[in-house]
Amino acid sequence: MADAREHLNVVFIGHVDAGKSTLSGQILLSTGQVDERTIEKYEKEAKEKNRESWWVAFIMDTNEEERAKGKTVEVGRAHFQTEKKRYTILDAPGHKSYVPNMIAGAAQADVGILVISARRGEFEAGFDRSGQTREHATLAKTLGVRKLIIAVNKMDEETVNWAEER
Repeated sequence: MADAREHLNVVFIGHVDAGKSTLSGQILLSTGQVDERTIEKYEKEAKEKNRESWWVAFIMDTNEEERAKGKTVEVGRAHFQTEKKRYTILDAPGHKSYVPNMIAGAAQADVGILVISARRGEFEAGFDRSGQTREHATLAKTLGVRKLIIAVNKMDEETVNWAEER
């Protein structure tokens, strides 16, 4: 029997290093999709690569190239569900070299989450001429993503010094 719950494809888009994979991985952790043994494995692997804080991103960035570079290359896919809905997370790459892969992910999406890093330097780079923040938002709209959530990430980072003027 088919599942009658609504299904949503949610794509995470934005500039490289905004935290898309980490945010996606955190959702999977919070919804109980990752077991303790897998968490321990990812923590150990991240530590061995001197990227201890990236273990949550490893939930979505599954291939060795992505983990070695610290950049998403292919669209990561994962699923979770609630009582009323089923979700597919699409973790799109943020680097400009992988825009075709980002397009492939966004083309499947019902909802987009544009992740913007608040970290000084990263925020500005995302909006520079070659930055992917604006381009990803434009591409998502062009590809039919009608609902776009803006998630400002890394607000706790010391260089942010939040101010409305910025």
